Amino acid sequence: MPSIIRALPFALVGPLPPALLSTLQDYRRLVNEVVREALSTGKTSRGSMSRFARDRAFALQLTGSHAVVASEIGLSLVRSHRRRLRLSPASRAPYVRRPFVRADRTTFHFDAESGKVRLSLRNGLWCSFQVKVAKYHRETLGAVGVRIKQLHVSPDRAVLLLEFSAPEPFRPTSLLALDTNEASLDGVTVSPGENHLATVAFPEVRAIQARHVHRRRHLARKKATDRRVGRRLLGREGRRERNRVRSRLHALSRRLIETAEFHHSAIALEDLTRMGTPRRRASRVRRPGAPRSRGLRRRLSSWPRRELHRQIAYKAAERGVPIYWANPYRTSITCPRCGEVKQPRSRVGPVFECPGCHWRMDRQLNAGVNIGGIVLRDYGRAELAGLRLDLDALSEEAMRPLYPFERSDGHGRSGGRGRDEFGPTGNRGHG
Repeated sequence: MPSIIRALPFALVGPLPPALLSTLQDYRRLVNEVVREALSTGKTSRGSMSRFARDRAFALQLTGSHAVVASEIGLSLVRSHRRRLRLSPASRAPYVRRPFVRADRTTFHFDAESGKVRLSLRNGLWCSFQVKVAKYHRETLGAVGVRIKQLHVSPDRAVLLLEFSAPEPFRPTSLLALDTNEASLDGVTVSPGENHLATVAFPEVRAIQARHVHRRRHLARKKATDRRVGRRLLGREGRRERNRVRSRLHALSRRLIETAEFHHSAIALEDLTRMGTPRRRASRVRRPGAPRSRGLRRRLSSWPRRELHRQIAYKAAERGVPIYWANPYRTSITCPRCGEVKQPRSRVGPVFECPGCHWRMDRQLNAGVNIGGIVLRDYGRAELAGLRLDLDALSEEAMRPLYPFERSDGHGRSGGRGRDEFGPTGNRGHG
């Protein structure tokens, strides 16, 4: 049975001991030396890099257990770098700048009641520090099957890496196919005998990003003569934006998974892993139809599609919700009824209209319908037996899309009168 690794962060109580801070710097240096050795010699085996890390750890007076974990971290960074090189030869070699230490479970002790951590630093040298333990931490650590795997310590926090067995995915009785867009997830729900269009809106994410863009521009103009203070203020605004966006995405993905689990629905999403990959320098010629405005390029580059998919994927694995990934190629410009594809250079607009069979639907909803059709075609016989996509019912439903998520309080999370993340955004479908 596959296992799931989950991070449980803790805030520190007071500063770390000086001996631990010195160990963080040496551990960072050890990881960078492993990366440099692997890239210069071409070594890829865990055994050879583990022996190299042990020799360097002896010179830095670190324990052998720390050396083994450091070699694994260095090799993972090298593998990611080599994967990026296949896409773009201009990729820079990885270099760890932030001091940290990652300890195996045999080298530390953690008391969940008092929050005391006792960590082995070097041969014969231990240190202790305190973390804040909340009720949520104790409930998570006390769950059945949860095992502590590693401890990650940085100058500002400590993170426990937990390991537990993933539940077996249930057999779905319905399908929720969604197309990922800038401010919503649009698609179709397919159940035995019923087909409905669905829209999960999250306009707050786009509003938060636009608000922080204006704030950063204002700070950049105001602190143009003081780069040190300006850099600090701009970094703080960036952290605030990321935290607020990630919080909204966590709330959205959690409620989406809970609804899918309640209805025994499988989720179908676009496979966007290769979207936005770096291109070679020779391919910088602007293509017809490419984004022109600076604002549009900024919005697309900050579009948190990958973070949203990551949260949905790992939360679905924890709940046993099956997820299917579909190829999004031409899903927005393909007719789900006759299969005709509009010319790539022709402007589709907000509404897709097929020139052959005159099928007409909102472009984003049309992409979700095509994703559902792809998943039912590839997995329908084996895992989604009995589900059928009725396009005639969807054409009648297109005038009134279904919003399957509604808040009971009617308030968002930004301030006292925030927008509703799951509320209707108006009639976007066209029949």
